[in-house]
Amino acid sequence: MRLRHTIGAALGALALLATVPTPAHAIDGFFQYKYGSLTNPSSGQLEDPSAQECINIPEIEGKLLDARAPKNLTANTVNLFPLGDCEGVHTTLGPGQEAGNLRLFRSVLFDL
Repeated sequence: MRLRHTIGAALGALALLATVPTPAHAIDGFFQYKYGSLTNPSSGQLEDPSAQECINIPEIEGKLLDARAPKNLTANTVNLFPLGDCEGVHTTLGPGQEAGNLRLFRSVLFDL
């Protein structure tokens, strides 16, 4: 009888652990970009961004602006999306790579 209760409690605890969401993994490094006017752009960056979690570029969220000129100073590949919430056909930027003003995006997703 005790064995059944012990096994039942252990299985219940295991099921509870399996349903707890795990936190996103932080990536070491920076992801830099520009936004605003072409003649006098502002600069932004994400420091130690989360992997496998969609990140809307905060400075342009809810505005009619795009981020551009991405510079990936992390050891992970980043996916650049033309729309918010990581929607649309994405392009990728490898570790240490950068792209010019023609690479426009509104959200990013880092690979693990």
